[in-house]
Amino acid sequence: MARGVVILGSLLLLGGAGVVAGVGLSGPGGRAPPPELVVAGGDPGRGAAVIRRSGCGACHVIPGIAGAGGLVGPPLESFARRAYVGGVLPNRPQNLVAWLLDPPAIDALTAMPAPGISAAEARDVAAYLYRLH
Repeated sequence: MARGVVILGSLLLLGGAGVVAGVGLSGPGGRAPPPELVVAGGDPGRGAAVIRRSGCGACHVIPGIAGAGGLVGPPLESFARRAYVGGVLPNRPQNLVAWLLDPPAIDALTAMPAPGISAAEARDVAAYLYRLH
């Protein structure tokens, strides 16, 4: 399937979930994100727990997550300032949530596996990552 079709389908599916509006509070992941990077319904504290439980630190360096020092994927410091998610999508909440749900559906060549998390957990992880300035 063409990459654009998969991306569009994922964005349409998530668009109705109201992923882009919400409340940003300072917390475990760092500073509150800029308004355009606030994830509706996302909780950075729960996101940190999902990150630990899912083993994201086996592949990524993730500030604030003990033992997250993996060198397979890119380090996630300053994630909120990055231009792209997975090197293929503009860094916006709905794109990050879609990527976290199923990276290979967006880019068949990615080394990142689908982490097997729910949409709510993906929003929590996104909320955590957007606190990393």
